[in-house]
Amino acid sequence: NHMFLTALKGMWIEYIIIFLLAYFVSGHIAKFFAFRVVQPGDRPIVIIFAIQIFTVVAQVFFASFIGVFHAYGFTGNAIPNYIITFCKNFVMALPAQLFIAGPLARLWFRIVFRTQPDSR
Repeated sequence: NHMFLTALKGMWIEYIIIFLLAYFVSGHIAKFFAFRVVQPGDRPIVIIFAIQIFTVVAQVFFASFIGVFHAYGFTGNAIPNYIITFCKNFVMALPAQLFIAGPLARLWFRIVFRTQPDSR
């Protein structure tokens, strides 16, 4: 319980940093690289998946860096710790984004922003 409470207290500053990075940096990086792989005329779902994949890569890159710094500091093992953390985070984040978060977000937006039928 102590470890969980400690993590819960310390996660908010990391959450704010990751949110700001996602909003101002990762989204632009993801679109830049995604449109090197896909073309604007491709099927929308292919474009969505490309952007999602590159967003996960960028976010895992930043989040792993913050996590390693927070957990270990800058030590002689920083690079191996970062690589291990990056791989673990990527393995969890990509399927979660592609199979859970992405589809739920698209469903929610379809429901919320559904066009109302014309009542003429």
